[in-house]
Amino acid sequence: MTFREYVGTLERELGVEIQIEDDACAFSYGAKKNFKIDILIHGSNEHGKLLTCADIGEPPPVGRERLFKTLLEANDFLGDTAGSTISLNPGNGRARLQRFDDMDALAATGPAKALTAFANTAAAWKMLIADFRDAPPDDSGSMSAPDGALRV
Repeated sequence: MTFREYVGTLERELGVEIQIEDDACAFSYGAKKNFKIDILIHGSNEHGKLLTCADIGEPPPVGRERLFKTLLEANDFLGDTAGSTISLNPGNGRARLQRFDDMDALAATGPAKALTAFANTAAAWKMLIADFRDAPPDDSGSMSAPDGALRV
């Protein structure tokens, strides 16, 4: 499957229009009403791989150590991130959720199902980061993974 075919399948399954530019596309999607996640997908036809990314928010100025500890712990065995990783975007310092996948494997399981799970996981982490601003400024420990985070 090519990247364009993969995106075409996503469009049909999700009922959205997605514009492709070179080997990438960006669009907003959310399985939950009134909560959209900005998704960026890069595809490599040569390697048959996809990189799916979502911005999940700007770390707050207070309590960053505690938040970063939580984000790092979530990456441990990828259990609280549904197989994705959380990192900081070096270009803007914002947190992002990302994952690499084999295009053919995703095509076989259903692109919309995989993207919906990714968007729901991104939404849960985005809400945790946003809610963190209201948390007490205590850097003594990590927070729990968000309730909406999928576990593998």
